[in-house]
Amino acid sequence: MSVLAVIALTLVIFQFTFRVAEAGLAAAFFRFFTPVLAASRAPIIWFGLGTVHAFGLEITPDCSSSLLLVPLCGLGILLMIPRRLNVGLVVRALIVAATVLVVVNTLRIGVIALCCRFWGLGVGYQVGHLVLGSLVSIVGIGLSLVLLTAIVASRRGLEFSAALLPRHRRRRS
Repeated sequence: MSVLAVIALTLVIFQFTFRVAEAGLAAAFFRFFTPVLAASRAPIIWFGLGTVHAFGLEITPDCSSSLLLVPLCGLGILLMIPRRLNVGLVVRALIVAATVLVVVNTLRIGVIALCCRFWGLGVGYQVGHLVLGSLVSIVGIGLSLVLLTAIVASRRGLEFSAALLPRHRRRRS
């Protein structure tokens, strides 16, 4: 539990560094589809480089995956307290859920960039960020929570937790 607390605290303290790394990861992915470059010391991704329609998107603190990962760490801590679930099982579930959240946030950036490319920086950014990007985030958050729950509540997970919990015997009178 303390490791999860340290991870959450690290994400909060070093959120700028995390956002720069997240921009680099997104740029590496989008490089397969379009000319893109991540700023070396800022959380900015530049799309359409070499064209007259080039633009940059900044990953702000409220649009970063860290905003989603910190509560996920808190949820992991809460899952370990009352039910005494297998720590390895909870960690695996958290890794899957965190991976989904990071991938979905990267896709969200792509949706915003596509909207900006098709409808311009004004309308495209508003539609991409507030409507379609939010929809992608909601679906991704839901998917990550469903996967986390499925892994933690799976039959194998229940067998692990049953082996750890003390068994209560009935007294015969």
